[in-house]
Amino acid sequence: MLNDNFTYAFSSDAQNEIYDFIKALHQYDKIEDAKTLESDDCHTFLREVEEIRNELENGKRIVIVRPFVDLHNKYTIQEQRTISWLLGNALGEPLVQNEAGDKVICVFDRDRTNSMTKGARYHQTREGGTIHTDNVNVPFHWEYLVLSCISPAIAGGENILVNALNVYKVLKEKHPDVLSILEKNFLWEQRGVADANYEAPILTYNKKGEPMFRHLRPYMESAHNKTNNPLTDEQVYAIDTLDSILEHSDNQYRHTFSAGEILLTYDSQVLHGRTCFSDAMNAVTIFEYKKDHNKPLKRTMDRLWAKKRSKLCLV
Repeated sequence: MLNDNFTYAFSSDAQNEIYDFIKALHQYDKIEDAKTLESDDCHTFLREVEEIRNELENGKRIVIVRPFVDLHNKYTIQEQRTISWLLGNALGEPLVQNEAGDKVICVFDRDRTNSMTKGARYHQTREGGTIHTDNVNVPFHWEYLVLSCISPAIAGGENILVNALNVYKVLKEKHPDVLSILEKNFLWEQRGVADANYEAPILTYNKKGEPMFRHLRPYMESAHNKTNNPLTDEQVYAIDTLDSILEHSDNQYRHTFSAGEILLTYDSQVLHGRTCFSDAMNAVTIFEYKKDHNKPLKRTMDRLWAKKRSKLCLV
């Protein structure tokens, strides 16, 4: 059952099923090469995933999964990462997130001097702000964002979550002129996925008439500038108004993730961001950490995008 603060703990039966499944896996170097669950595997776990799916699609749209507890032998980082991979696959079909074809992306600061203004992707920086949805790099719609905390920062890195249904309510009641602008096409950069742009509105609606957002301002501004098609005064006004609503504390839920926690959102109806963060001076990447456990690990999250399958494998 989901608590008031969005947290969900899988039952001991579900966790024991996952433990047995993971410990029986053959060796794999890349997380996405790990065997995924079939319909006859881990029945209790898959049934509880459907509870989470219902919450994501029809409830609060946000679920924070508590860390899986291994009473037998402490999970390795690789095994903890595999849990979020299995969870994401149970929700939907994982999507490619970059030109290299990766379906799991490690989110960490590549270089303290990195910035989106210099062309870096958001997940490669330590920058804060920029409340957004993830569904901006590709023109088609997908449903589920999975963000798993491997290691928190030594300072900062608080995650910001905003329910888009509340944002839409404010826009409709107080700024109806902005709605009509957000419903028109903007240019978007497919940064890191393809050397291309596409057109799409910030705001669309699903079959139930609910709002669906697509928003990451730097990628939008970059696409307009690169094509010598600057944003109009009307568009800038609409985006400024939207960002001001997103930044208001009344519309935000904040959570600092601890290692092992997994964030799940229905991406088009939950915008998210973070505060800026700092790693230890001698912190290493997850790839370096595999070779040397004597140094602290950078703030690291695993990110997965999943598209809902047309036919669900229910148990």
